[in-house]
Amino acid sequence: MSNKKRGLLLLIICSVLVATMIGCNQNNKDQEGLESSVDNETPTFKIGYIYTNHQTPLMMAAAKGDSFMEQGIYLKEVISKEKYVLMEDEKPIANLELVVNKSGSETMTMLAQGHCDIGLASNTAFITSKDQGNDVKILAPVHTEGIGLVVGVDSEIEGWEDFVNAVESGDKPYTVGYHSPTSAPLILFEAALQEAGISYSKNPEDVDASIMLMDLKGTGNLIPAMTSGQVQAWVGPSPYPELAVTEKVGKIALDMKHLPPEGQWYDFPCCVIGTTDRVASENSYEMEKIVELISKSADYCNEHMDEAAQVTSDFTGVSLDAAKLSTIKYTANPSEEWINNMGLTYNTLKDTGKISNQLMEDDFEEAKDKIFDFSFIEAVKNSK
Repeated sequence: MSNKKRGLLLLIICSVLVATMIGCNQNNKDQEGLESSVDNETPTFKIGYIYTNHQTPLMMAAAKGDSFMEQGIYLKEVISKEKYVLMEDEKPIANLELVVNKSGSETMTMLAQGHCDIGLASNTAFITSKDQGNDVKILAPVHTEGIGLVVGVDSEIEGWEDFVNAVESGDKPYTVGYHSPTSAPLILFEAALQEAGISYSKNPEDVDASIMLMDLKGTGNLIPAMTSGQVQAWVGPSPYPELAVTEKVGKIALDMKHLPPEGQWYDFPCCVIGTTDRVASENSYEMEKIVELISKSADYCNEHMDEAAQVTSDFTGVSLDAAKLSTIKYTANPSEEWINNMGLTYNTLKDTGKISNQLMEDDFEEAKDKIFDFSFIEAVKNSK
């Protein structure tokens, strides 16, 4: 190589190195500028959530970042999928750290122990935690529906009547799995079984029950439990029913909003956002802004379902095809129908013995003020 060519190559290398150093320095300055804009008094909240598209509004807010700036409230990324600054226009409101939990039960444990400040989980997890004496409160819904009854891919079951016939024709209990004892899919399923007069049990020795319910201890075990033959069916949240379909290991026998009687289970409550009384009372302004973010992101998800599916896939690793099959309705509005269905959920929890402590003597009307704090979502609605 000639000296002229060597010199030219050396000049190119140096130029690349200088450009890289300038870019890195600029990134560092941007990062330092972001961190310095948040003073020491800006609160930090850890938000527990689960890898399910029931909680996509939080993921969407993180993914969109300052693209949501025109909404007035948005997240500025510090570390992707982990740390963000909650911004109102150009003003930092709070530092947010996203913490992945395996189930609503784990989220409640994290809240009770102070390891999380805010949680997205099933409403049933919040209610049972409240019954156990923890100072948790539901602030707003995140979505409704999105629950499926899944059977084997070769099963002939198509709908509720076929499922009941399969259960009643067997000579031993029909095995149905669930991912958490306080999950909305399980509570909805139990309510439907009671409505239909079908006996069930969680005791493996109860051979007289028509259905044997099995705790599979996490959504990640739903599909393996079916492929291994551990269960004949399971109830679970999106995107797992859809994932069973795309992976050709199961099929959705029933979108559970269509459980009989038809119409009773529409807009059935599932995941909510909540916190503790202490965090809410000490950080009322920040809580209102976090609820506002979730509310606006939920509306955006509902209006852009394909984008919501893409974000769900990017965050959780679930296939895009599975995420696109979701029938979830995103909303942070505690409508009258939603509250009425919460009453149905509450009564089912009592009937199945999952409420047996501090809420045991309360009917739903008496328990409302102990379970809900809608002041933040009402403030958001009134500000529109």
